[in-house]
Amino acid sequence: MRPRITTADTLNDPLPETIAAERLRQHLEEIARERDEAYRALQEREAELARIQRIGKVGGLEVDLREGFKNRRSPEYLIIHGLPPEAADETHEDWVSRIHPDDRDATVKHFFDALAATGGDYTAEYRIIRPSDGQTRWIRVVAKIERDHDNRAIRLVGAHIDITDQMLARETLRESEERFRLIADSAPVPIWVTKLDRTRSFANQAYVDFLGLPYEQAIAFDWRKVLHPDDLPHVLQQSVQGEASLKPFVLEARYKNASGEWRWLRSESQPRWDPTGKHIGFIGVAHDITAAKQAEIELRKLNETLEERIVERTAELESNEARLRAILETSNQYQGLINLKGELLYANKTALDGIKASSAEVIGKPFWDTPWFTGTEGMSATVREAFNTVLKGEAVRLEMRLRLPIGERDFEFSIRPVLDRHGNITGAVPEAVDVTERRRGEEALRQSQKMEAIGQLTGGVAHDFNNLLTIIRSATDFLRRRELPEERRRRYVDAISDTVERASKLTAQLLAFARRQPLKPQIFNVGSQVEGVAQLVRPLVGGRIEIVVEIDDADCFTVADVAQFETALINLAINARDAMNDEGRLTISVRKVQGIPTLRAQSARSGDYVAISIADTGSGIAPENIDAIFEPFFTTKEVGKGTGLGLSQAFGFAKQSEGDIAVTSTPGQGATFTIYLPQAQSPSAEREASSLTSEGATTGRGYRVLVVEDNDDVGQFSTELLEDLGYVTRRVANANAALAILGENEFAVDLIFSDVIMPGMNGVELAGIIRERYPGLPVVLTSGYSNVLAENAHRGFELIQKPYSVESLSRILRKAITEKLSVAR
Repeated sequence: MRPRITTADTLNDPLPETIAAERLRQHLEEIARERDEAYRALQEREAELARIQRIGKVGGLEVDLREGFKNRRSPEYLIIHGLPPEAADETHEDWVSRIHPDDRDATVKHFFDALAATGGDYTAEYRIIRPSDGQTRWIRVVAKIERDHDNRAIRLVGAHIDITDQMLARETLRESEERFRLIADSAPVPIWVTKLDRTRSFANQAYVDFLGLPYEQAIAFDWRKVLHPDDLPHVLQQSVQGEASLKPFVLEARYKNASGEWRWLRSESQPRWDPTGKHIGFIGVAHDITAAKQAEIELRKLNETLEERIVERTAELESNEARLRAILETSNQYQGLINLKGELLYANKTALDGIKASSAEVIGKPFWDTPWFTGTEGMSATVREAFNTVLKGEAVRLEMRLRLPIGERDFEFSIRPVLDRHGNITGAVPEAVDVTERRRGEEALRQSQKMEAIGQLTGGVAHDFNNLLTIIRSATDFLRRRELPEERRRRYVDAISDTVERASKLTAQLLAFARRQPLKPQIFNVGSQVEGVAQLVRPLVGGRIEIVVEIDDADCFTVADVAQFETALINLAINARDAMNDEGRLTISVRKVQGIPTLRAQSARSGDYVAISIADTGSGIAPENIDAIFEPFFTTKEVGKGTGLGLSQAFGFAKQSEGDIAVTSTPGQGATFTIYLPQAQSPSAEREASSLTSEGATTGRGYRVLVVEDNDDVGQFSTELLEDLGYVTRRVANANAALAILGENEFAVDLIFSDVIMPGMNGVELAGIIRERYPGLPVVLTSGYSNVLAENAHRGFELIQKPYSVESLSRILRKAITEKLSVAR
């Protein structure tokens, strides 16, 4: 029976369309859900990929090539290139401008070449400059090029990878390898690197040079071909054992080098390991020990005969020592040896004889405290200072005069350091040469030169002196006339006084010129001295020779020995006179100059000098003689008319005075000699002295003067003169009498006025005793001339030269007493 369907049932049952719509809705929801899940998975994968790309510094790109260049850059690309987000669609030109200038042309060309080709792959490496921070970064491009059916590029898809770190690491490795190669090539010994198969992967230049082969052949060379046959078996065995041990090992053998010479090499091999600790080969270095091996062989041979050679060497050393000692002991020099403390270790016989002592008396003492120096004031300190200089490595040379038990002697002293084989100072060697006799010979030569000139001067001086005596004699004859008017009498008295002054100057010049004394440099006015010498030589050269003196500057001073200066000028004047045959013109000029010109192959010297020129109008000097005229004993004069010492004296004086002498001559027109001497500053003492000489006589004010004079006439005149000046006088005839008076009462006199030359004790000796016994008692000495005075000077005592004026005597006595009173206060 069919069921009956009602209206209600009809309303409750869905229609087929409804069911289909519901099913469609449910399917769509499921699809949407799956899509959302897929989208979320895609986003997660894209985020993961982006994170991986950032970590790996990889950025994606796409270029549509169908219509120009349409770029699309991934965010990671923008980060790598330092671009903002809005640059994702940058232009082709933007990319090109970012490429490093040094890489730009090659990179762009390579890009277009890849597009123009038919391939599908595109790779590149280049540098960019990031706009964001200005950094230079290395980029590697890996991409695929899509093409149409005509092989035209329509699309490029790829990735940009930042490989800066890899490139820097690669550059660091390259630099390290290059540095290793440079270091290895600069090494003077062979260096090599081997692999596990014993082939070499590297060898330095010394390795290549030893074999004399090109590099590629050298690293593949089999060393057994140049190994000495005698060394081959044990070297191969030790090499296999060393490599198997994987430890450092050493081999020694002979190898033939490129020149065919056998050389001993000591090779040292070290195992190499990679970063994982895996053994990958060896590195080796070889040292040439040929010299050491030869020395070892020689040493072995030497040891065989060492005892015999030691005996021979000992005997040789003893012989040398004996020979050296014999040389030292027979030497005329004073020689010794001192240690670093300054203690004397050895002195030879000559040195010991000089102090009349034995070796035991001086050995071990400080060198400067030995009798060689202790007898001379201040010499110990000088020698000690010289020794301190030697300890600094410098040699010292000195000239010294020593008071020894054998007498006063002159020495050329030197002391130099003694060095060991390492250059260290171990002591000092003092040496001294006794030059006393040589000094005396030099002094005798100088004196002979003076005497030659004095011989020439004698006639002229006698002529001048007779002229002066004529004036005095005539004036005294007139003064005896009673009817002579007072004005005429005063005129004759003045004439006698002036004539005596001129005679005094003449004799003073002659005596100073002739005196025998050591060289004594002093400051003097050159112009004044030249004028004085000109007066001295006027009678010498004769009346037919005109003497002209030209002083350009009155303030010309120098430092030299005055007597030697005068001798040089007189010798040059005599030479000029002979060249002019007693007739002509002699010009002596003085001027200041800057420097000395080049003379006799000696370079020019700068500085302030005084030039003294002596020019004549004589016959001149032949060119062939110009270089020899200053040699001792050279002369062109006839026998008996010249010794040849005059010009040599002038030359020696100029050199000794730190100057020089020049000569110019034209045969037939004369010659000019120019002496150059160093300038000195004007001494203030001279101005003070000149002011003092202008003072008049002053009274003695009753001061007591003891006159010591052996000549009765001079003694009587001196006492009367002093009494007229107001002094209370007492006279004795010799030094002993004067000392006797002082012995009775040292306050009996206020001043001693003594002659120098007297029988027995002379005035200088008397003054010395008075200074020692009665300090503060003034002594004034007087003398015309004496060897004692010349050799000892006046030892600090006041000196008045005979003949003296009343004014000068008064001034000297007053000065001496004034100084006594100032000390007493």
